[in-house]
Amino acid sequence: MSYEVQVRRAAELDVAEAQVWYEKQRSGLGIEFHSEVSQVIDRLAETPLIYQTVYRDLRRVIVRRFPYLIWYRILDEIVTVVACTHVKQDPNTAMRRLK
Repeated sequence: MSYEVQVRRAAELDVAEAQVWYEKQRSGLGIEFHSEVSQVIDRLAETPLIYQTVYRDLRRVIVRRFPYLIWYRILDEIVTVVACTHVKQDPNTAMRRLK
């Protein structure tokens, strides 16, 4: 079964901001970050239930090679990506934003 994945605008902005930061660190690194995030989102279309619920109905997955979390919800056959946060971001700040 394949799920439809929707990415909220706020999550897109999170990814874009991180991509710009990584690109400033080293040419091409921003593109690598974006590629890793895209792979996570592609996996969510196929297997979103393999990641545990961590807060209410929110689930998270770690982006490979980068210290970022993709936060998402599942409702019926729709996966909604709500945020992309750095792992060291204050969890309380992240939780308030994700409500």
